[in-house]
Amino acid sequence: MAEGEKHSLWYRVWDHRSVKEKQRLRSLVPWIFYGIAVFYGIIYLSILNEINREKVGTTVKTWFGGDSQSIVDAREREEAEIKASFKFTRKRVSGGH
Repeated sequence: MAEGEKHSLWYRVWDHRSVKEKQRLRSLVPWIFYGIAVFYGIIYLSILNEINREKVGTTVKTWFGGDSQSIVDAREREEAEIKASFKFTRKRVSGGH
């Protein structure tokens, strides 16, 4: 091995290690990817839960283009009922309806 190669970054980071240590470090790579995927999944699902907290049933869709029309109609009817139930309990303000 040339003297210049021993001072390279690749040699200092990887090439100077033994074969057994290289195998051990390579076996950690799938675990690192698995950890990143789990962490991303947890963060992603918590964001979805936060964004869709008030939208019951809209997060998960079917593989074939979303909810059926009966589900959409039921959701719109439920939303209208909820809005109507709060209409008379709100305090009237001057200039408002």
